[in-house]
Amino acid sequence: MSFTGVWAIGAVPDAEVAALPRRFAHLEGEWTTPPGYADDLTWWLSGGDREPYFTPEPTPAALRFAAFARSGGPSAPAVTAMKEASMDLLRTAEGSAAFVAAARKGDPATALCYGLGAEAAARLPGWFGDFLLTAAEVRAVLPHAESVLAVHGPRRTEILTRIDAWMSAMSDDPGFDARTLLDGPLRVLRYAAAGGTGAAGVTESY
Repeated sequence: MSFTGVWAIGAVPDAEVAALPRRFAHLEGEWTTPPGYADDLTWWLSGGDREPYFTPEPTPAALRFAAFARSGGPSAPAVTAMKEASMDLLRTAEGSAAFVAAARKGDPATALCYGLGAEAAARLPGWFGDFLLTAAEVRAVLPHAESVLAVHGPRRTEILTRIDAWMSAMSDDPGFDARTLLDGPLRVLRYAAAGGTGAAGVTESY
């Protein structure tokens, strides 16, 4: 089955972000986690990110990480509703306030997290590309994002090489420009911090 994975990030009104939890707090339903979530998270954080992923075909480690990242993590009805509302907010972001990456049969946010590795990816907000931040939270997370995205020299080369390897093996878009995954999200977070706005990131497959 063909699909296109999209990762959209935008600077959005702080008041709208702050209001979302109140809008959906009434939704009933328990928190759920995907099967094997705890084991997969422990594996990823304990060296699973450095196992062989491509030989050159995807290894079981690559397939495990892809499934883990796509699983969505812990969730509840209110979280699902806020993700949908966040996508609506992103439709108003444009220019320097917006970033969109798309890949046929691929997942740009997962590619970035693989490229960074577990320790660095943990400094980014949210769950594998999904996040919702108030203006205060944007300012708080920006230094952490800068520490892993605003890199140069051998470290940047290493990350880009790993992203290229992921997109070549795990998508139908081998010509994807890996640099956008370092530069685009950071640009939007900096824009939001400078403008005093909130920020949202949403991953979707179509």
